[in-house]
Amino acid sequence: MATWLDDAKGKPGRFVTVEKVEQGGALQARVDTLGAVALYYRCKVDGQEARVRIGAFDPNSPPRALGVSKAGGLSLAGARAKAVELALQHHDSRDSGGLAAQRRELAAQRKQRKAMAEALKEQTVEALFTAYAELLKQREKVDARDAELTLKRFLAANNALAEKRARDATAADFVLGLRKLHEAGKVREPGKVRSYAHAAFRTAMMAPTDPNIPVKFEAFSVTANPLATIRATPARADKRPMTAADLRTFWSIAQATEGTTGALMKLHILTGGQRIAQLLRLRREDVHADHIVLHDPKGRRAEARRHAVPLLDDAKTALGVFKGKPEVFTIGKRVVSPVTLHQREVEAIGDRIEGFEPKRLRSGIETALASLGIGREIRAQLQSHGLGGVQDRHYDDHDYMPEKRAALQALLDLLNTVPADNVTPIHGAAA
Repeated sequence: MATWLDDAKGKPGRFVTVEKVEQGGALQARVDTLGAVALYYRCKVDGQEARVRIGAFDPNSPPRALGVSKAGGLSLAGARAKAVELALQHHDSRDSGGLAAQRRELAAQRKQRKAMAEALKEQTVEALFTAYAELLKQREKVDARDAELTLKRFLAANNALAEKRARDATAADFVLGLRKLHEAGKVREPGKVRSYAHAAFRTAMMAPTDPNIPVKFEAFSVTANPLATIRATPARADKRPMTAADLRTFWSIAQATEGTTGALMKLHILTGGQRIAQLLRLRREDVHADHIVLHDPKGRRAEARRHAVPLLDDAKTALGVFKGKPEVFTIGKRVVSPVTLHQREVEAIGDRIEGFEPKRLRSGIETALASLGIGREIRAQLQSHGLGGVQDRHYDDHDYMPEKRAALQALLDLLNTVPADNVTPIHGAAA
């Protein structure tokens, strides 16, 4: 004679009634594709059905055992007792919809908890930094990639902060990680982290009142910037600018170095010591007959500053070595990176300039121009620094091309001059 178990095994995936429950409803069984048997209590009220899983059926459990067996299953008697409990529970709550209503309420609560967990995940510091990096990319900010990688590195070393809700983050949370960077001897990293993180939180704070900021930033509910009270890492001014003699040595090495390395070195010095990253971002569309246009994103500009740099004849010749498009400084299929140029210059210079670092070229050129009587304003225009004031942003529309060209020519004359051994140079007064 066939039993309920045989019937269930003959209909895998379907619910088979084992027996009716005296208090109402039925005890049912269902066999899955692997042959495991699960027992359920089924009830119905006002057309609404509910089926509650009681547990796995263990055919080896003692027939009268009411508890869970060592194998983790129930006997038929144990399942029957559970079904009776559920039947009574269903009967007592029939006026409010019975077990069906309870199951719906539990499902709604689970859904709500899941939604809340997802919402919390979307409002973390990590989510805020990701959204901020995406915003920089959308606005085509040149430092978008640097911001993304800098903040990712910081959060990778500070997991607790990454998972914290952005609105709950405190200055202490950031100071802990920033201090680690300082103690590890990192010079620029702490300042970069603070700057980018400060901007990200500032963006979230301004979202409710700034229509230019995507609405998703409002969801972070940030009302205070935890970076505001953290002292910015002071910029370390380069106190070792290259001397005029060092500049002449650099120039002579650049002239003697063949290929793309020599051309890059010539352009680096003949454009007035432009920031390497900005120079290497030069695009073909920004190359003109007598000048190039760089784009300076530094400062709190909504758009990068257009920075025109005159080209002397020697600079034009050096620039002609590069045929890349759209990025000019492309060798093969790879765009020259700041790290690559840094390495090439260091290798080319060797030990001929004591303590040489490419960044010293920029400060050395400004010092040399100052000694030649080139005024502070012209030097600032040539190297694109210190131009964030209201006057420069809104009123001064002069491109300073004649003055910048004259400054570069004065620099080239200095580079090509061989100073007499018995003459003491008399420096002009810097404006």
